[in-house]
Amino acid sequence: MKKLTNLFISISFIGFIIGIGIFAGVTPAKETSYIENRSLAPPPSLEKGKFVNGGFMEDFESFFTDQFPLRDTWLKAYLNTQEALGKTFLLGYYVSEENWITKEPDHSFPADALTDGAEKVTSLHHTLKEKGIELYYINTPHKVSNMQFLLPDYIERGSYDRVRHHFLTSLNKNIPKLDMVDLFNETFTHKEMKELFYKTDHHWNAQGAFHGYTWISEWLDSERDSFTLQPDRLNKDHFQKQCLPGKDFVGSYNRQLYLSVETKEKKCAYFPTNHSYEDFVVEANGKVVDYESVFGRAFHTNEKRVYYSTLYTKDLRELKITNPALKGQGEKALVIKDSYANALSFLLAEQFYETTYYDPRYNKDRALIDYIENHDFDLVILMYNDPASDGAIYEFGKPIEP
Repeated sequence: MKKLTNLFISISFIGFIIGIGIFAGVTPAKETSYIENRSLAPPPSLEKGKFVNGGFMEDFESFFTDQFPLRDTWLKAYLNTQEALGKTFLLGYYVSEENWITKEPDHSFPADALTDGAEKVTSLHHTLKEKGIELYYINTPHKVSNMQFLLPDYIERGSYDRVRHHFLTSLNKNIPKLDMVDLFNETFTHKEMKELFYKTDHHWNAQGAFHGYTWISEWLDSERDSFTLQPDRLNKDHFQKQCLPGKDFVGSYNRQLYLSVETKEKKCAYFPTNHSYEDFVVEANGKVVDYESVFGRAFHTNEKRVYYSTLYTKDLRELKITNPALKGQGEKALVIKDSYANALSFLLAEQFYETTYYDPRYNKDRALIDYIENHDFDLVILMYNDPASDGAIYEFGKPIEP
């Protein structure tokens, strides 16, 4: 009986391996992973040289790992098992009982990188000053640092406050600074903070971004004599909050967990009531486009899934919004940004004649200083989330990738 059992197990195992091989062989290779938002390894090349230098096996291993049959389903099952076993972090993420997702705390303190980044911002400040342009620094509140209260009490908090304060104190004292991280923490309770961020994404939502918009506008009005505040456009009565209750939100953190967390999200954006965004002249990467192709695409398509990038503005190399209503009275602003600015890009355009958004992550082939030299701006706003210490996005004087 024992021999029969062992034989059955062996045959089943071999059959499983053969079945997986056949399934993998007849299943077309995928070019990209919807879940991981990246390109997948293609089938290995059969070049003779690849067999000689071992490259074929390396490529085959990457291909088999990426193209393993039902890979996403297996990984999702693995995560559900780990969660059922009570693991605190799943692939570096924490999921609360209410299905809030946040990252495992970062305890690093890259003092040299932070100081270097601050020095480059100060250098940019001096360069712009010589051109008669004022630089303003704003940090937007990142969910991970502002919502550490989501973590269990026994988890040591990250070093985010220490990192931020080191960076801010390293900046030249003459650079106007708006620390929205402290503003959010000082203004909102934990319960209120949950109304300002997505549960399964790392960004703020429409309501959080609207608070950011009003604070930025009022702060610029107090800091800059030539800035003409449009107070009526700070009032929520000037806007209509439109939502998409019948669609599914795909959060960035949930994608990293293979969409294993099921929860409801508010999928909303603000649209003006006294005018239309159609009144703006929108240029994406140098070409005039309809605003619907850039902002709030989820409201104009039948796509069932909704992303942060389709609710608001997607990441672009360069986005310029001209507000004809402010011609002759508004200023021309350049906003150096990351993805957090995408939720308030059209909101801020209510306060300037021209608002240009420049994302260093998509401008690695050109220097920011050269870009400014070739354009006409009245002020420059550096707006990164809570501050990033990645040196590449602080390379203002030369291309990131020559």
